[in-house]
Amino acid sequence: MSSQLRARRVDPGLRSCGSALAIVVLALAGAGCGSLPPQPPAAAARKLDWATSAIADACGKAYELRAFAGEHGAALRPLERSATRAAGRLAQVFRRGPRWHYQGYTVAQIVGQAIAMLRACGLRPAAAELARATSPPGATSRPAS
Repeated sequence: MSSQLRARRVDPGLRSCGSALAIVVLALAGAGCGSLPPQPPAAAARKLDWATSAIADACGKAYELRAFAGEHGAALRPLERSATRAAGRLAQVFRRGPRWHYQGYTVAQIVGQAIAMLRACGLRPAAAELARATSPPGATSRPAS
């Protein structure tokens, strides 16, 4: 029985190869985690979170209002102000880092999606302000018609 309990000798070359393989596997597993660099600083990430949530909230409420017949101008004004304020915060982050990655997208992509969302839900002045604030100097943005 003692012959069965004897430790087998492992070739040192195989041991180092196994260690190297383990390191490569861990590195590859870790590479798939988290956002792509560069990432925004924490304060900018909080602004992005707040701005995108506020824009989504304003658009959702605008869709709800428009689901019912009638004039909605007075009810849409506070939503428009909220969306415009959020667009301003989003534009601030864009100016600092349009290539930063947040939630799998660049800030520039998030801005483009926000403009499209604001146009689609009818908050066109906020969409126009965001497009203007994130356009290169001297560029003309697409009308928010």
